[in-house]
Amino acid sequence: MNRSGELDPEFFEKLWRATYRRAKRPVEGVLVPDDAAAALAGEIFENLLDRYKSRPPDAEFSAEALEGAHDHSRHNVAQDRTKQSDPQVCHDPEDNRYERNLNLDRLQEKEGGGFSHREWNGLDPILRPFGFHLLLRKGLGNQDAEDVYLETFAELARERAKDGKAPIESIVVFEEVIPLFSKMIQFRTIDWRRKQSALKNQPNTQSSFEDLTEREDGAMQFEDESADPGRDLGALSFDEIYRQCGEILNECQWHLIFTIYVAQSATMGELCDDPEILEQLGLEPSHSISKKRRILNEALEEALEKLQKCLLS
Repeated sequence: MNRSGELDPEFFEKLWRATYRRAKRPVEGVLVPDDAAAALAGEIFENLLDRYKSRPPDAEFSAEALEGAHDHSRHNVAQDRTKQSDPQVCHDPEDNRYERNLNLDRLQEKEGGGFSHREWNGLDPILRPFGFHLLLRKGLGNQDAEDVYLETFAELARERAKDGKAPIESIVVFEEVIPLFSKMIQFRTIDWRRKQSALKNQPNTQSSFEDLTEREDGAMQFEDESADPGRDLGALSFDEIYRQCGEILNECQWHLIFTIYVAQSATMGELCDDPEILEQLGLEPSHSISKKRRILNEALEEALEKLQKCLLS
């Protein structure tokens, strides 16, 4: 749509393609058939055009379309997997991060107030390589990495006081468990380093993932506030982090952080296919997907480490 409220064919064509791509690949590792993705994109556009009687801002319309594609596509895949009793439905055959999907319905199945299905036995072998890769790259020794990993793994099944749900219940398709667990590892590692410097030799003092992400007075706590009461780091928003650390990261790093962790507007797979991102990372479209993903992960980890140092300084 243009400023006069009339339809803008170029805008709609670009947005439809983006919506289709999001419907086709809502999460890294999920691949929806072309016809189903196209049908969903068309349905989303039709519903949005019916809803808006006057022209909304392009950004608002785009956000609604992309969010709708991301949400509905995942739920459609989840429903198909449940209906067919097959967790491999719509799993990308080129995704070789692990051998096979686990059954998310069984992982989320509660019995006696907890998660005890034997499907959980298969989750550790999948998550351990990813968790230890992150922890060892951040300089944790083997035993410290083991402790942080086990705490984070246990956190997956720990119900939050806020809504009575565990992190494992927050995902819709199994492929989301890896980015969820990686995010939890990142938070817990930051907290582990903070506690190591502030509360040495005091075991079992780490905050939970819930405390770091669900507390009402702030999303993350990067520093022991008692060490400096004048600094309210327990309520940092992304805007405040950007204001404090704006010069620490380059434009590409901020774009990656915002896209992956804040807006969640693209999957890792989509970024690996973005020519502009590839160019900024010194990659070529012809490079293997494993190399692209490795370089992208390294760029994200470097950016997060810089932010950590900035906020703790």
